[in-house]
Amino acid sequence: MSAITTHPDRNPSWDNVKAILIFMVVFGHFIELHIDGAPLLRPIWIFMYAFHMPMFALVSGMYSKASLDDRQSTQLIKNIVVPLISFELIYELTEYALSGKFSVYAGLIAPYWMLWYLASLLSWRLLLPLFSRLQFGILLALALALGTAYSEQTGYLLSLSRTLIFFPYFLLGWKLGPELFSQQKKPWGWSALAAVISITALLVCFYLPVYFDYRWLYGSFSLQRLGMANLRGSLYQLLQYTVSGVLGLSMLYLLTRKDLRLARIGKQSMFVFLWHGMALIILQQSGVLRWIFQSGETSRLLMSAGISGIIVWLCAHPYCEHLTRKLILKPMTWLLLPTQSLNRKTGSEADPVKPE
Repeated sequence: MSAITTHPDRNPSWDNVKAILIFMVVFGHFIELHIDGAPLLRPIWIFMYAFHMPMFALVSGMYSKASLDDRQSTQLIKNIVVPLISFELIYELTEYALSGKFSVYAGLIAPYWMLWYLASLLSWRLLLPLFSRLQFGILLALALALGTAYSEQTGYLLSLSRTLIFFPYFLLGWKLGPELFSQQKKPWGWSALAAVISITALLVCFYLPVYFDYRWLYGSFSLQRLGMANLRGSLYQLLQYTVSGVLGLSMLYLLTRKDLRLARIGKQSMFVFLWHGMALIILQQSGVLRWIFQSGETSRLLMSAGISGIIVWLCAHPYCEHLTRKLILKPMTWLLLPTQSLNRKTGSEADPVKPE
């Protein structure tokens, strides 16, 4: 069984961060269809979605290189294209087996559900060599995101909307680099400020009015569909970038203060990402999800968090990695890459926030 390699100068704190972020991905998907009218689940979901995907994009950028030679191109195919195609087939065939038709994503020419992130990550990585050479690359990426938000031609199609919306975070992560928050001792004052920002944001989420349109947090809806295709809508987007950035960096600062002993899970976050959708499909088809969300509010929260933790642990298990590589990823890699590329050492393997 091959192991995921890491650079010797890599800050292990980021693997802990990835473990927390991937848990939020699983937990968020677990509860998202049941947050309407849920006074406890809804604000927690909004709080997580306010920063967890922007910060995943940011951490991805931290470990990306602003070049694209033969070796790195091969890595992109092995680490992103191979799992994207493999699990696109797996999920669409599962959908067909269950319902007799392919998913709505197939009709939209979009990656299946959570697989949008791999499609967007591939686009970000291909765009990075160009934008890294621009003097104001981040500002240009932000302008593109704000401008194309008016268009109905983006949206779910090939994950274009999310690719553009979250691209500024990816570029910012590349600019900041993996040394961000690398100091051994973090000043108490900064920690206190980060804690105040995070707690305040969580409390604000609990007091948001019920008519707050949380679709803004998905990054996949145009301003027209959100009913704000005007200057006010663009200003609202800028405010969202500011809030997500400040809150996200505050959470990252807090999460990198101590070793959370979750690095193993963080290193295997790709396999959690790829398989958690299947776990949720199984829970849905078996009626377990319906049973959970028929219980009381507190019970829903505790059971959802507990089962999400179990899903993360199982999908990050070395056996899951071994079987996924042997039965799915390696055959697809053989199919897509010529023999000379397969024999070439390409460094780290499938890791959604470290394609280099």
